[in-house]
Amino acid sequence: MSPIFRGDLLMMVTTTFRHKTQDCQLKSYVNKIVENLSFYTDLINCIQVTFEADSCRKGNAKYGCHISLHLLGKKNIDIKVICRDAKDAFDQAFNQLSNKLKNSVRHKKGIENS
Repeated sequence: MSPIFRGDLLMMVTTTFRHKTQDCQLKSYVNKIVENLSFYTDLINCIQVTFEADSCRKGNAKYGCHISLHLLGKKNIDIKVICRDAKDAFDQAFNQLSNKLKNSVRHKKGIENS
């Protein structure tokens, strides 16, 4: 678990690898990229990123990335993507997550301006 401080608030980041998918470089990459989510909202309490091998057949391995974002006082956001490469799965899941956060921030600003 890696704590990231945003001012006086703490955002916990957990990266889990299942089915022998452990990758230290990928974990560092995830922590670096996830820090950028605090740009969208201050309500992020915890982010859980889980990697797993979807198929164990030789030469046909696919990797899943599940990102679960816990927001204070709001419904959690869960996204799962499966790709041939674990980093690609994370990148696609992260893009979907950031788009959802962008839309929720825009929606919130639109309501406040009304």
